[in-house]
Amino acid sequence: YHRSPCPAGISLRPGRAPYIVAHNLIKAHAEAWHIYNDKYRAEQQGLISITINSDWAEPRNPHKQEDHDAARRYLQFLAGWFAHPIFKNGDYSEVMKTRIRERSLAQGLSKSRLPEFTESEKQRIKGTHDFFGLNHYTTVLVYNLNYPAAVASYDSDRGVASMSDRSWLGSGSFWLQVTPSGFGKLLKWIWDEYKAPIYVTENGISERGDVDLNDTWRIDYHKSYLNEALKAYMIQDVDLRGYAAWTLMDNLEWAAGFAERFGLYYVNRTDPSLPRQPKASTKFYAQLVRCNGFPEPGSPHP
Repeated sequence: YHRSPCPAGISLRPGRAPYIVAHNLIKAHAEAWHIYNDKYRAEQQGLISITINSDWAEPRNPHKQEDHDAARRYLQFLAGWFAHPIFKNGDYSEVMKTRIRERSLAQGLSKSRLPEFTESEKQRIKGTHDFFGLNHYTTVLVYNLNYPAAVASYDSDRGVASMSDRSWLGSGSFWLQVTPSGFGKLLKWIWDEYKAPIYVTENGISERGDVDLNDTWRIDYHKSYLNEALKAYMIQDVDLRGYAAWTLMDNLEWAAGFAERFGLYYVNRTDPSLPRQPKASTKFYAQLVRCNGFPEPGSPHP
């Protein structure tokens, strides 16, 4: 499934390549969905869709309208980039189309750097989903940032800068701060925006450095994030169908290699047999699965 706007290890986000890659990815996804729908669904009765990675974005200053606008752009350029064509109307959001077209024309180009779908492609793409797959980890504070007109990049098109609140607990990844409230808000936003049942396909926290199997911070992360998911489901009627922790055991994390460990199980890579040791979070998560939720403190689940 799709996990990043650019391939792992590529940090430069220029103004053409990411849009072309995403454009082809969306069309390829639609073809895969139709193949399954036409040839295999009747017999297998399966579900097929796409997973999209997205942070939640909060305005840095909640009293500034331009920060609220920046938060909306951040989401439309991240989750909405793929979700708007697939879950809405077969085409990119007006926010993306307008911003990229205006900046492209200002750079002397004859047309937008964002590719266009044909009408037949739009019809082919629209509705190619059975659920909304979501990877989510963290929240960012955002504000408007006007790049020079000549700069042609994904970031300059979006026109948003992001930061974190220094009071937020960190992790083994520079980009991941513990912000459970954003999870609930994002689930509600996706449900309101796309009205598709949601499966959380990744959610977790990393560590790095010396090994500590007593990963209480991971237990706290999953408790607090799952509680926000539960509130979204119970109180705000979000159609949340499933949740998967990232990840079962420490593994290769893209450009970060083995330095950032997300696993419920520790993998000792200095031993050729790669033994796996359970962290404290395994006991918590196993109980959560067995009980299908948080046990009542007064009546522990067997």
